[in-house]
Amino acid sequence: MLSNSQVQCSDCGRSVNKLDTFTAVNSSRDLRYRCRACYSVNKDLGLGPKEKPQVKREYFCGRCKYKFKSLGTLCPYCSKQDQVLEQVHSVKDLL
Repeated sequence: MLSNSQVQCSDCGRSVNKLDTFTAVNSSRDLRYRCRACYSVNKDLGLGPKEKPQVKREYFCGRCKYKFKSLGTLCPYCSKQDQVLEQVHSVKDLL
């Protein structure tokens, strides 16, 4: 037998039919209900925070005159970081 019980949407707070919701378990192991409108806007189902991927930046080592891309500031050529500078890419940064 299908249930017509009403539950509250965890995002917008509206009362919706339980059969018209999407369910997920959040990080604290609680069951969350989302209505169709909230799910269509954000489809991650609350499965944890989305982390942005780290972007490699361009650096220049003044010690060994080596230009490289990396996530960190350690020079891959001389293994030092005391004279590593981030590259400047815009005219505004040069002024």
